[in-house]
Amino acid sequence: MIFAGNGPGRTGRRTFENPSWDAWGPRAGFSYRANDKNMIRGGYGMYYAGVAFSQFTGDPNLGFASNPVAPNTTNGQFPAFLLDNGFPTQNIRQPPFIDPTIGLGGGVPAVSPDGLTLPRFQNWSVTFEHRLNKNMMLDVSYIGNHGSRLNHSGQRAGLDYNMNDPAVLSLGAALLNSNINSPAARQANIPIPYAGFNGTVAQALRRYPQYQNIEWRGLPLGRSWYNALEVVLEQRLSGGLQYRLGYTYSKLKNNGAESGQGNEGINGGVQDPVNWDTADYGLSLDDTPHVFLAGFTWDIASLASNSWTGAKRALLGGWNVSGVLRYESGRPLRITMSNDMGGLLFNTEKRPNRTGTDAVVGGGDFDPTTDNYFNSAGWSDPGPLTFGNAPRADGSVRGFRNFNEDLTLSKNFNLKGDLKMRFVAEVGNIFNRNTFCNPNTNFSSSAFGTVSTQCNQARSVQFGLRLDY
Repeated sequence: MIFAGNGPGRTGRRTFENPSWDAWGPRAGFSYRANDKNMIRGGYGMYYAGVAFSQFTGDPNLGFASNPVAPNTTNGQFPAFLLDNGFPTQNIRQPPFIDPTIGLGGGVPAVSPDGLTLPRFQNWSVTFEHRLNKNMMLDVSYIGNHGSRLNHSGQRAGLDYNMNDPAVLSLGAALLNSNINSPAARQANIPIPYAGFNGTVAQALRRYPQYQNIEWRGLPLGRSWYNALEVVLEQRLSGGLQYRLGYTYSKLKNNGAESGQGNEGINGGVQDPVNWDTADYGLSLDDTPHVFLAGFTWDIASLASNSWTGAKRALLGGWNVSGVLRYESGRPLRITMSNDMGGLLFNTEKRPNRTGTDAVVGGGDFDPTTDNYFNSAGWSDPGPLTFGNAPRADGSVRGFRNFNEDLTLSKNFNLKGDLKMRFVAEVGNIFNRNTFCNPNTNFSSSAFGTVSTQCNQARSVQFGLRLDY
């Protein structure tokens, strides 16, 4: 363990990280008007995200925090100390504790020299724009994005996270779980890492056997690719109606860095400590290949005839309806199982094998009280101490689709003079659709494939009146 700063036992530097000076962000764009109805636009830009220092491990304070206690040695017959006399000074050890042996036997923080590297995103797009008539426009776009240097979790450090190389599995679980001083370990000539070590063989084979996990503050190891076709049809206000319809067909791939900050709550674990980057690069858990979105507003009052008078005009005039409709694919699921290598490789995840059998049986008529979302024959146990071939995010095994429609109906009343009233009825999830949360994805669990939670809200209706005077 080393400490930054000046003084005895310190490195003489204020920081372990080397700030990068390559966050340059070029941008370029073009526009070409072919004729009165057609135009082509495009552009490229490079952008950066920030780095959150405490995103994975919190603020490291090892060696700079103290939690003194004053135990009561009288079994409660007398106070441990009197407040008038202050806290017992002999119980206080003032930090900092500049000691290279601090943290031995536990998990310790680690800082990478390139930990301040800013996540980089490159965006590019080409759009063909066609005017169908004076009020209607059609856009067809290709949109791309490449993320690099994304701040990933410390688990992606693999062996430097203090995981073992999978090659050690050839020794067998019995030997790896044996004490380093056992006859079996001594007969196998397993090196004792340092004098006084008394852990298991698996612990002795770790890169840093004196520690448990090495909690890195984030590593710029993440990468992502996004490609999309986007079609938008838009009508400006005409005849009281305006709308915007959009469809996106896309694919999002990465190596587990689900955002620019690489939130570990999304990233999940590592199965293979050595080949995680190759094995885990694939569909993102946020991949949503099909999205259709529509928004509209219709001023029904515009249909009212100027000849309408009296009760007919009061009843039929002044109405407006608007809505937002969204329909999207389900997202890929990550299928895992009980990890029998956790205490040997110190990896954090194991996956089953895919068998090729259709895995998802849940559909539109799914009933969570009686149905199972998965066909368990779609997976199999790869066997003891063996990695499964199921991908980190399986595009053929997706969660529930999300369909939703929200509508607003309103009417304006002209009461008398400047006195006006507006009535509004807002209906959320108008068809009362059920969108369930993801099923249990632990293949080893008896609850595998069961669904216990609804992820959207039931239909809601809200009324409002507004007076203007």
